[in-house]
Amino acid sequence: MRRFFEKSFIILFCLYNTYKLNTSKDLVIYFLISLTISLTLDLLNNGKIKTIIYFSFILLCFYHKLFIFYFPLILYNMCLDFKAYTVFILPLIFMNFSTTNLLASIGSIYLSIMARKYNIVLYENKIVRDELKEDTLYLEKYNKQLKIDKEKNIHIAILTERNRIARELHDSIGHSISSSILQIEALKVISTDSHVIKNLDLLQNTLRNGMDDIRKSIHNLYSESLDLKNQIEKLCIEIPTIDTELIYKIEDELGYDLKLDILSIVKEAITNCAKHSNATKLKISLLSQPKFHSITIKDNGSKFDKKSSLKNKGIGFLSMNEIANKYNGFFNYVFDDGFKIHITLMKG
Repeated sequence: MRRFFEKSFIILFCLYNTYKLNTSKDLVIYFLISLTISLTLDLLNNGKIKTIIYFSFILLCFYHKLFIFYFPLILYNMCLDFKAYTVFILPLIFMNFSTTNLLASIGSIYLSIMARKYNIVLYENKIVRDELKEDTLYLEKYNKQLKIDKEKNIHIAILTERNRIARELHDSIGHSISSSILQIEALKVISTDSHVIKNLDLLQNTLRNGMDDIRKSIHNLYSESLDLKNQIEKLCIEIPTIDTELIYKIEDELGYDLKLDILSIVKEAITNCAKHSNATKLKISLLSQPKFHSITIKDNGSKFDKKSSLKNKGIGFLSMNEIANKYNGFFNYVFDDGFKIHITLMKG
């Protein structure tokens, strides 16, 4: 739009100049030819073709001097394309010199220089805008990851507190009930009344059943918090559009933090597969080796842009890599008939 107004101003000045100096001549054809050349230069990007057009206009100026009056219009484009080298073509003005035409040419050069500076500033602003937009997207993903980590830490705190309560129940109440059972056994030994002994047996059995119930409840608390396989199966159920295969061969007792880290890796991989891949199958393998735990997650997606996919998954990949480093392990990924992630977590 800026160029349109600037060229309109130059055209009006050129028309005024030419008809003022040549009132008796019909200048429409010269004006239309010059205007067509100017508009063609605006539309073209090929430097060689532009050079040919500039050279053609110069020949037209030699062919008929009236074209000189429209020289400021072409000079605007020439200054944009050749910058300081435009001064070598300025002597053409003296072929049909007029003071107003010289002023129009100077004004055209000035407007062209201002337009070039404006374009540079506009380009720099676009770069800054794109960088800010990229930083904003990165911060959004980073905040999302922080939220996930916060929820994970809260979950760990809840599990830790629940396990502490379970241990205290086991240690305190279990010890008290066990002592009571032993004391009843001692009373049965010294008692001679069969009716009393019968009631003591009943009380002793009740305490034993209560002790068994407490042990089962505590065991269930631990089992629920440690059931990694069950949690992964629940995640797989949440994506019914993808056929998921789970291979779970971890026999070792894993710590709570480790299980939650593994769950976080699997959850991130499943989310990425659902969002960024057209996969129909997903295979999750969790294997226990003598020295490390192995996690392999592979899908059969085919339609993806590697650069775009990696950019979208950047924060998740950083999180996976941090977990791998936390356990002195390794994190790798590869595009091979789909997308594959392999992570090793060292034991000990």
